[in-house]
Amino acid sequence: MSTNLVEAVKSLFTSELITKASSYLGESETGVSSALGGIIPSIFSGLINKVSTHEGANTVAQMAHEQSHSGLLDNVSSLFGNDNGGIMNSSSKFIQNLFGNNTDTITSLVSKFSGLKTASTSSLFALASPLILSVLGKHASANHLNAGGLAAIVTDQQNNVAAAIPSGLQLQSIIGTPSTTNHPGHTQADEAFVESQSMSSGLRWLVPVLLFVLLAAAALYFYRGCNKPATDADHVATTESTDTTKTETKPAATTAAGTLDSSGNYVYNLGNMISIDLPNGAGKLEVGENSTEAKLVHFLLDKDALIDTAKGNWFEFTNVRFKSGSSTITDESLAQLKNMVLISKGFPNARFKVGGYTDNTGIAEKNVTLSKSRAAAVLAKIKELGASDTSFISSDGYGDKYPIGDNATAEGRAQNRRVSVNVKAK
Repeated sequence: MSTNLVEAVKSLFTSELITKASSYLGESETGVSSALGGIIPSIFSGLINKVSTHEGANTVAQMAHEQSHSGLLDNVSSLFGNDNGGIMNSSSKFIQNLFGNNTDTITSLVSKFSGLKTASTSSLFALASPLILSVLGKHASANHLNAGGLAAIVTDQQNNVAAAIPSGLQLQSIIGTPSTTNHPGHTQADEAFVESQSMSSGLRWLVPVLLFVLLAAAALYFYRGCNKPATDADHVATTESTDTTKTETKPAATTAAGTLDSSGNYVYNLGNMISIDLPNGAGKLEVGENSTEAKLVHFLLDKDALIDTAKGNWFEFTNVRFKSGSSTITDESLAQLKNMVLISKGFPNARFKVGGYTDNTGIAEKNVTLSKSRAAAVLAKIKELGASDTSFISSDGYGDKYPIGDNATAEGRAQNRRVSVNVKAK
């Protein structure tokens, strides 16, 4: 699981600091505490939206780096001193940049909820933001994260944001509250739309952008449908796909054709064996040319293959399986998982998330639970085999959503019972 940075920031506001903030603002301690309960997740929500673009991620990373070296975390109480005018001025502009036209509305809602004057709430927003950026900068520095890596960590705070918003504070219509079953986008048009919604944290002013993404994806789907014959290959997902809202290059597909074995597993045709020398002295891989490892390393080495922050960069595991109906990983799967450890060491700046999926047979809720358990089991096993917490940062399961095969056939269902890895940063 990824670090809960929302709680990390909340823990900095000790009772002593709340008392000092109360005295500084001329407000009650209860009101200050209530206001911060809404302010902290609100700022994180704005940051999640901000880092969804390359430019925004770079801006946040730079500001976080600067704040982490400001010494603020060593003297948090200085936020509520008489010499904080510079902080207030720059932070107020930052908050305005995060929320745009919604700034006044969000401030008003928090004020009414907490009982604070609007001016006091506005000041708390401005004073909390540099503290949040300092925490982000410290986390990025400690884990050697570049802008992309930091963006991935911030984005993974969505569920923590939803959990942190106090009951009764009606911010959902403004900043949104991501579901605890948020999922990555894959290659279908509806996935791109849902992922864009979750990563934008539901801000109303992004609705036109989201509609554009949906329309663009639908146009792409229509184009493909009209220009390709309907073959079995159409049911095999490409794990890196063209995003019509970006100018990114489309890499090759990451899955290969295969057949069913006697146990009902889908066995991929991995092609000819090749040797891959990993960078940073991480070792050598002996894998099939169509394997997960080969496609993943190719993507990580390709400087023109950019991170897709809307739909994700997903690679289906070609040789990770489980005992029927359970999350117990088979012994035959360990070789590929060990290779993933080597890849993570060869690309120390890369960040990965594991996703689990099922076919559509059985009860949908149980399928989601099983897929989550399997993804978590893979994440735990990879770490047990030697990968660091900062390389493999999270996992989730999506049940029978986002099939890559036709659930009407045994082959398709077997393909859909899978785990995948998403590259969150390179």
